[in-house]
Amino acid sequence: MKKIFLSAILISAICYFSSCSSVTDISGTWVKPATPARKYSKIVVIGMMDDIVKKSTIENSIVKDLRSKGINAVAGSNIMPENLYDADKNGLIDDKDKDKALIASDLKDQGVDGAFIFSLTDTKEQEHYVPGTTYYQPYTGYYPFYNYFYTSYERVHTPGYITKSTNVFYASNFYNVSTGDLIWSAQSETINPLSLNDFAKSYSSAVVDDFLNSGLIIK
Repeated sequence: MKKIFLSAILISAICYFSSCSSVTDISGTWVKPATPARKYSKIVVIGMMDDIVKKSTIENSIVKDLRSKGINAVAGSNIMPENLYDADKNGLIDDKDKDKALIASDLKDQGVDGAFIFSLTDTKEQEHYVPGTTYYQPYTGYYPFYNYFYTSYERVHTPGYITKSTNVFYASNFYNVSTGDLIWSAQSETINPLSLNDFAKSYSSAVVDDFLNSGLIIK
């Protein structure tokens, strides 16, 4: 019984520590054919979403990962004055057309030649049934084999339970600002993010690695 108890503690500890961060999977990647690799002077990272806190958190996480790889990047939230799109300070973009107009007219003037744009495409909640387990352990008063029919066993049973998880799907696109061409695109799925910061770290790490592994960027 003591061994079973210790095993249960060990399993619980492994499950606890392994759930400290979410996992992001790249489910699909596309690269424009015959696109030569080149060096970009400045890449702007832009989140297409109304929630400014979420937008800036994810943008800055991607910028951090790009810079750690030697890529000059800047968050869209940092080069777009907040009062331009959130004059009433309610945390939401007042007019989406303002954001689009700024992207179209000002990026080149600010020395930006590449644009990394991401957006939420879907969120799904799923339920998973985890079956219970049963352990058998003979009583200490164990009978010999020839009297086995007198022997009874203690049953230790843990009931099954249902867990819920949230899967978040994002689309990530990279554009050559000079030509306006889409040259890289990826779809990602993040499983059960625990918080905004947890999601931002997991998502940015996965998409930046995939983006740089595409062979389109010269550092």
